[in-house]
Amino acid sequence: MSIVAIIASPRKNGNTDTIVGAMAEGAKKNGKDVKMYYLNSLSNAKGCQACMGCKKSGACVLKDDHAEILKAIRDAEGIIVSTPTYFGEACGQFRLLQDRFYSFLGPDFVPNIAPGKKCAVVVSCGGGEAGARAMADKIEGALAGMLKFVPVGKIVFTGANPPDTAAKNAAVLEEAEAIGKKF
Repeated sequence: MSIVAIIASPRKNGNTDTIVGAMAEGAKKNGKDVKMYYLNSLSNAKGCQACMGCKKSGACVLKDDHAEILKAIRDAEGIIVSTPTYFGEACGQFRLLQDRFYSFLGPDFVPNIAPGKKCAVVVSCGGGEAGARAMADKIEGALAGMLKFVPVGKIVFTGANPPDTAAKNAAVLEEAEAIGKKF
């Protein structure tokens, strides 16, 4: 697989999923395979346990549903990460996985994952564009700064209520597909 797409929203076929789907279609049109992961569908997913096992083994040692995703990210050429905003923050499903990205850093805090992977970020919200944009920038900054990923685009989608708003917005779907073609 070459691209990992992470949908943290609990809504399947909601705004976040729709935008990520359009990015995935763009990547497929560029000849990439895309594997979609719906974090809300995981039945056994934990956040980082601060056990430091990853600093000894080079990878997260927890054996839960996130393990497959973390391995897929290691093997991928790039990732698409997405989250809706809840109370001004990334949703809990996203944060649990994001904390596990700590395993991509060695004991010296140098990435132990191949640098140069491409990344795209999608953040959706009902309102509060400034906060959502700041969150998208922060997520992208962590991927680029800490893990040395290469950003190819980001979408902050506001007014994301009701859940079919993105599906009716040709401009955002076009933008998402264009970003996907950069993978």
